[in-house]
Amino acid sequence: MSLINPTSKKIFLTFCLMGLATELWAVRAKIRFLFPISIESVTDGFEDTNINTSEFVLSFLMPVSRSTQLDFGYSYFNARIEDTVTSSEAYTGVFRAHLLELGAGYTGVELTRTISMLIEASTRFPVSGQAEVNGNPGSSEAKSISGMGYFLGSGIAYGNIDLLLFYQQRDLTFDELTVLRDGVSKDVALHSTEYGIGIGYTF
Repeated sequence: MSLINPTSKKIFLTFCLMGLATELWAVRAKIRFLFPISIESVTDGFEDTNINTSEFVLSFLMPVSRSTQLDFGYSYFNARIEDTVTSSEAYTGVFRAHLLELGAGYTGVELTRTISMLIEASTRFPVSGQAEVNGNPGSSEAKSISGMGYFLGSGIAYGNIDLLLFYQQRDLTFDELTVLRDGVSKDVALHSTEYGIGIGYTF
């Protein structure tokens, strides 16, 4: 039996590629925390639900010009969703996803000598994930994922710190994850749109 499961292999390969990139280009690393202020979500299989999300992003920035950088990174997404108190099934769900990020950033507009406007855009592809739902009729688990996400942000960069307002859309499907509603099995998928604040630090 293999000591490394497919999920670990994908994550290991992702970080190996990131490490190779740091050797080939003058790459800088950035960590960013995203804090959603407004969330609009539709979760297939759930109705009138409450959702809480969190996300951490680690990126490697490869300069193309003085003011333009390519973004190659990793995003960890976590969400918890609950049926409302009026639902008889009382399902709760936990979703975790590891996503590969590809994008670009531009800082060519200087507001002052030390502050520049920052514009970023990226696309995210899930490489692995896990999900579980539990309720009165039963439970279901999934360990494979598909879908895509988009990220747009605009803000300011001051030295190694940046602050931006972001918009992102996420569509994630967890294979074989289902809930039982009125005796009918329904697939579960997460579709969300978020607006919020992002804080990043570049090393």
